[in-house]
Amino acid sequence: MDKANQLKQAITKLSEPEAKSLLFQLFLQAETNESAQFVNELREVKKSLMIASPAGQAQTVHIVFDDSTAGSLRVAFHDNAYKETEEVLVLSDMLSVGPVKDLHTMKGIQARFQWLKDRLPDAEHDTYLPGMMDVIERIKAIPSYQDIVIWTGDNAHEQTGLRLVLALLKDKWNTIFILNTFAAFHELHTYPALAKEDYPQTSRELSSEQLLLFYEHCDMRPVRQAQREVLCKEGWSMLSDESYHIRTWEDNELRHNTNIDRDDVFIIDCVKRMHAEEATFDFIKAARVVGEVCGHMEQYRGIEWIEYRLRCLIEQGIFDYEGDLMAMRLYQVKVRI
Repeated sequence: MDKANQLKQAITKLSEPEAKSLLFQLFLQAETNESAQFVNELREVKKSLMIASPAGQAQTVHIVFDDSTAGSLRVAFHDNAYKETEEVLVLSDMLSVGPVKDLHTMKGIQARFQWLKDRLPDAEHDTYLPGMMDVIERIKAIPSYQDIVIWTGDNAHEQTGLRLVLALLKDKWNTIFILNTFAAFHELHTYPALAKEDYPQTSRELSSEQLLLFYEHCDMRPVRQAQREVLCKEGWSMLSDESYHIRTWEDNELRHNTNIDRDDVFIIDCVKRMHAEEATFDFIKAARVVGEVCGHMEQYRGIEWIEYRLRCLIEQGIFDYEGDLMAMRLYQVKVRI
């Protein structure tokens, strides 16, 4: 009994943030141990201690990594009760390419902005700096009463985003869920006859109806503490490293590379195949080449990056071209014979 009284006295001396932090750790440990009764009891205690959501504030924040997914998710939530309870934040960038060192700071955002601007002249840069800084600050400022759902998929872009966001949330005790749309698609649509490549590679390929279906019917559980710590550590490692500029998703692992030309062979082979299929070496529209490469490449890089590598191959003399290289729609290419 003395030990119980000592423990009670120690708990009463805790400040509210300290008490909430302790409760959160107990909650995560209970989730890890899968003690159903204890988990349910802790959830009720957690609800009673958490600050109530202010009027007009969302209960759940959804974090996605491209404007298309954000738009579809907002449409999914618009004409139902979710309109009042769900908020969507979008960290819109192609995170499988380019430096991410210090991306949680203005210095890092400016460095990445300059790197992209030097290589992707057709990309929209005007709103990049303020937009990126705004969403990162909003992620870091998510209040403790809001649950967080991070949408990801089996691709380096979204898996990078997942890890970076968890690094930003390192000191937060919000309940966090990860919704992998690739896994969700398999969970709700079982088509054994289809090959893996027939499933959506990224969340942006899904309709608002599919996203809503996944959110409502997939078995989502809070991220376990051990998994959260591992992913957070990976995120901070990326925020601390400036050497890797290309990321790939292979064998369910995020891998980092320094060779920015790693996709060039695939691009060359794709153009050669297009020549062979047409039995001609006539010029092919650059936009068509980029579309073919993006449609068949296992890794997700985005249109702007593939077009940049196409121009690099022209500079190296691998391809001949005709037209104006200032815009993808204005020129054509063919393999130099």
